[in-house]
Amino acid sequence: MKTDLNQDAITKQAANFVARLYSGELSAEEENEIYAWCDQSPQHQQEFDNMLAIWDSSNQLFQTAAPVKKKKHTYWYTGIAASFVCAVLAIWFVALPPSMSTQQVAHNEPNRYHTAVGEISTVGLPDGSIVTLNTNSAIKVDFSGSQRRILLERGEAFFDVAKDATRVFSINTGEKTIRVIGTKFNVRKSDATLKVSVAEGLVAVQSSTLPSSDQIDFEEAETLLPAGSIGAFNGTSEVIAQVTSKEVNASQQWRQGIFRFDNEPLAKVLTEFNRYRLKKITLEDQALGKLKISGVFKLKDGDSILSALEAALPVEVERYPEYIELTAKN
Repeated sequence: MKTDLNQDAITKQAANFVARLYSGELSAEEENEIYAWCDQSPQHQQEFDNMLAIWDSSNQLFQTAAPVKKKKHTYWYTGIAASFVCAVLAIWFVALPPSMSTQQVAHNEPNRYHTAVGEISTVGLPDGSIVTLNTNSAIKVDFSGSQRRILLERGEAFFDVAKDATRVFSINTGEKTIRVIGTKFNVRKSDATLKVSVAEGLVAVQSSTLPSSDQIDFEEAETLLPAGSIGAFNGTSEVIAQVTSKEVNASQQWRQGIFRFDNEPLAKVLTEFNRYRLKKITLEDQALGKLKISGVFKLKDGDSILSALEAALPVEVERYPEYIELTAKN
């Protein structure tokens, strides 16, 4: 009976978090609280994913609800729609299968996993580690030797590495190799930059041209990133910063299927969204890119941002067969 009561409390908390997440009024502190709660246990994360899946289902029932402009640049569906979905969440508490999740296993070939544009997928590795792949990402897995080796071919991934002091876990990104024993961190690889954000543990980063041993000497590491730090690397330089938990969490908010922007330039917002879209959003005039916007948006509802932009900024949406263009409102 105690287990059932605990499960019910976890399910209700997850539903409350999801309802708050999509209210359009989520504060940075509340967002950090959600991440911390999900990281407390796999059960918390599973229930949060379940509630996100319910939101996806219930969202179809009020797809025609008009977006509105709220104070302090927070945008989402009307209050009536938000209240309605909370009721739907409550109805689904009992009916939801425990295994329901918003994420699916990545497309795979022998020892290779990849996602298409717009997909976010989870891969379980033989050692118990878990890798979450972001949009348009690919990895190769080699656990045949004394080390656990990953090749990050492209894109972005969050690694939750099972601790094993006898087998180093390494990720080759091309110019750099990331080596850990057991930790949680996010890696984003682009054409020009590699960005590593560490949520837990210690991460050693070294040039891929240096030899790798079966052990990690953290004191002798070329670059050492502790929890709460972000490292950015390119071909000629590196920048290491000690940051707040908010900034580390922001680097992995895509795992929850959301974007949250706080007074960000429109150009930056569109760059992020276009990573998940085949039909890109462009600007007629680059000066529009300096406009600022805040809000919480769902990755799966990519076009919701278009309605929000028209409601919040002096822009209009022009749709073409191959792209979408934002123009200055007359």
